[in-house]
Amino acid sequence: MPAYDYVCHDCGAKFEVRMSMSAYSSGEKPPCEQCGSANVGRAFTTVNVLTGSRGGGGGGSFSSGASCGSGGFS
Repeated sequence: MPAYDYVCHDCGAKFEVRMSMSAYSSGEKPPCEQCGSANVGRAFTTVNVLTGSRGGGGGGSFSSGASCGSGGFS
């Protein structure tokens, strides 16, 4: 089951919740783990990716989703 990140709009707490993809896509929101508020929103996080050869011999490079570079989508 995937984990999703949320942030509480009342107390500012950030937390992670495991839920089914169907519950997530239907907009189901968990209560804040810290204060119990229902006023939470989905948080967007970056993903780290290791790129390189598939042979497992190293030589890969590390790429963080936090940097967009100078290119874009077309």
